[in-house]
Amino acid sequence: MGKIPKISMFIVLAVLPMILSPAFLFTQEDSAKAENVTPQKFALVIGNSSYTGLTPLDNPVNDANDITAVLEHLGFSVDKVLNGTMNEMEDAVLKLKDRLIAAENAYGFFFYAGHGVQAGGENYLIPVDANIPNENYLRTRAVSVQTLLDDLNDARNGLNVIVLDACRDNPFGWSRSGNRGLAIVARQPSDSIIVYSTSAGQRASDGDGRNGLFTSQLISNLAQPGIEVNEVFKRTGADVAKVSNNQQIPAIYSQFFGTAFLGDLPIDFEGYIRQPGATVIINSGGARQPQPTRFWSIGASVGSSFAAPWVIGTLRGTIALFNYSFLELGVDAGFVSGRPDVDCYSFCPFIHVAFFLPIINNKIGIYAGAGGSYMWADLGFSDVEAPLSMFALDAMAGINLLDMLDISYTFRTDFKNASNKVSVGYTFRFK
Repeated sequence: MGKIPKISMFIVLAVLPMILSPAFLFTQEDSAKAENVTPQKFALVIGNSSYTGLTPLDNPVNDANDITAVLEHLGFSVDKVLNGTMNEMEDAVLKLKDRLIAAENAYGFFFYAGHGVQAGGENYLIPVDANIPNENYLRTRAVSVQTLLDDLNDARNGLNVIVLDACRDNPFGWSRSGNRGLAIVARQPSDSIIVYSTSAGQRASDGDGRNGLFTSQLISNLAQPGIEVNEVFKRTGADVAKVSNNQQIPAIYSQFFGTAFLGDLPIDFEGYIRQPGATVIINSGGARQPQPTRFWSIGASVGSSFAAPWVIGTLRGTIALFNYSFLELGVDAGFVSGRPDVDCYSFCPFIHVAFFLPIINNKIGIYAGAGGSYMWADLGFSDVEAPLSMFALDAMAGINLLDMLDISYTFRTDFKNASNKVSVGYTFRFK
């Protein structure tokens, strides 16, 4: 600790607003824009081919395997059920719901290929071990599509995509209605897109190759980078209609009015035109990216004041406040004076408010802030003890690399004494 000239204080007070203002202005500017969120992505894929009491289907298992591969490439965490029983299908649906509830701004993708029927205006997905002697048993021995949709609606997540390649001929001879295919759903979840492989009440082809007709075209379009989700299904529908000579026309029912990308963003995303006021839900592909608006962390670092104390260990945590801002709480513990004739121990809890500016795809960020601290120190000279306690004002700035390495500088003063601290440490960011 040492005396601080008055001119230094004027410099600090003049420079601090300059340090803080860019991040603060960035926060204001960002809040005026539509919120850009990189969501977590979860999918459930079911393919039923090997029916025990019904006509087996050639391609649903292949469809499920291939859709899974594409979704995983797009960064989805996928649960896959092949030749699922009633319990397996229901458990998987509930697991998907729970994962969507637990994740913030997540979106889900549900894909089903297999037998599906309608009865009384409701749709049902048929498990491979289904024993359904008449329509009255559908409610208890098949998976209700409406129940599935209600579960996804309860999750209140950002976007749900439901794809049903299940509109094949009714495999049961007891059908009183005589309807083919599936019916239009009565209650569609908000923020959802429901896609039927063919129009309501019509038959869909199981395909002549490895995949069903609809799924083969969906796979091709899902794999294209930089295509908005609504455009993916528009292109898929057009391709299915073309390949089938308009014998099979997919149906798309959308209650999603934002803009979402299942994979890579288009190169010209900054100029992408969207509806005014629409929420933008984006994903840059691959694994989940950090959310810059959520800066919660814990960390530890080691540094130096280049004086007494010479070595300083720090434990700290940050709590998200508003967009691109955080509250930092921590404690510095100093030891080792650097002089053989002097002992030094110090304890200094602190609190700071800071603003964070992400750069380079949010993998590098700079921050700056200010706050206060209370320092207690014991300086032991060879012939005298010199205890020190003081409240101080702090100015801090730093850089965070890859959400792990944190390098920071802190200037601390009570307007009579001043100290500096430079530290390097590990930071773990989380929601």
